[in-house]
Amino acid sequence: MDMSKLSTGAKLVLGGTVAFLIVSIFNWQEIEFANVSAGVSMWHGWGLLAGLLALVLLAWEGSRLAGMDISLPISPAMTSAFLGLAIVLFTVLKFLFDGELRTFWAWLGLLFAFAIGAGAVMNMKAAGESFGDMKGAVTAGASAATAAAKSATDSASSSASSASSSATETVSDAAETVEHTAENAVDAVQDAVDGPDNRPAV
Repeated sequence: MDMSKLSTGAKLVLGGTVAFLIVSIFNWQEIEFANVSAGVSMWHGWGLLAGLLALVLLAWEGSRLAGMDISLPISPAMTSAFLGLAIVLFTVLKFLFDGELRTFWAWLGLLFAFAIGAGAVMNMKAAGESFGDMKGAVTAGASAATAAAKSATDSASSSASSASSSATETVSDAAETVEHTAENAVDAVQDAVDGPDNRPAV
């Protein structure tokens, strides 16, 4: 796919995601003591989820550039928007909950996260889709998944019921066979105990 044919939103998503991942490896919180500094990158707590989603979004956009056809319940633009907005959410949570000793990289990462979200929404709107369409598609996909799960459950239940009935019939037949065998054995023992002299004359 030609990069020049990408919409402004799609370019913003790609560029913002790459920049976000680069910034994520630097210290977002840092402390210095006696000329020694120590800190942590974005990849902790909520930031870990944001980073993983960014990798998924980058792989998703890369697959679209490569012309790969991946079937999903929602459209490609909606998928990018969903991932982009999720990245914004978890980055904001990371930024707020780990606010102590915040560095310049944390602010820059937050900026790139908002750029990703804005680009994803722009891309979705350029495709003629809205948040209402996204909600409807997600609901329809969830309903289809629920129906498929219910169908699979009913099928498994029916198979289990059939197997149970078959097993019950087999056990019943086996019990009858054992009963007849036992009766014959008792008769044979009785004949042996009575002896030939006690048998009725023919």
